[in-house]
Amino acid sequence: MSAALVRRLMGLLPPTLQAPLRRAYRAFVPVPAEPMMYRVHLFKELLAAAGRDAFRAKRILEIGPRDGLDSRRLAGLDPGLLVLVDLPEKRGLTEAWIAKLPCPHRYIEANLMYMPAAEIDALGTFDLVWCTGVLYHNAEQLRFLRRLYKLLDVGGWLVLESSTLRGPRRLREGAYVQIHYPHTFRDTGTVTHLPTAGAVRAWLGMAGFSDIRDSRCFETDNRDLLGLRAAWLARKTDEEGGGLYYAKSCLNPAYRLGDST
Repeated sequence: MSAALVRRLMGLLPPTLQAPLRRAYRAFVPVPAEPMMYRVHLFKELLAAAGRDAFRAKRILEIGPRDGLDSRRLAGLDPGLLVLVDLPEKRGLTEAWIAKLPCPHRYIEANLMYMPAAEIDALGTFDLVWCTGVLYHNAEQLRFLRRLYKLLDVGGWLVLESSTLRGPRRLREGAYVQIHYPHTFRDTGTVTHLPTAGAVRAWLGMAGFSDIRDSRCFETDNRDLLGLRAAWLARKTDEEGGGLYYAKSCLNPAYRLGDST
């Protein structure tokens, strides 16, 4: 019996019966090591694809570290530098653990999409960009992915995870974006564009990635999130990449998707 099914059953029971059911379930199924175990499995997929030593002494960028659990895993790869970027409003979460990271690191309070060009250039490039739970909070998602692409060295990896569009299966299996405006999705204040997994995969290709691998990180401990969230491993295989538009006539400069200013 899955944890999701147990939660649904408990919701149907009176409070006096919920605690015994929870104890009985935990007698056979131990408490997960952390709340979102799919992140653990996503990290293992990265190591299987790239190799455990692929990022030793290399540069890693993490966007939106929040609780620091992924940050500690990334620090365990023995990078030369781990750069972490999160919003000023997250300071209360990050200051509790940031100084304890056991690797050279730099923490930047900023929104990656609103950093001045000079500050983006000063970041340099990276061998790994780790970005979970962030994409769908951005209205300009293609531009966001293009920025991550350009922050990677050739041969570098992007690990991406996002919430995805809810609704009928015929919609979820297509490449669509659901607009939530002026009332944001679930009153988050940030989620105005909720894409399907197919839409995100298309954007990754438009941004420049050609080696895109669908993750199976939800299948072991978080099957209740299948169809609600999705994740990918994407590798940058050439310096420029990405789609062009207004290119049919061959009379215009190269207008690369996601590069507009």
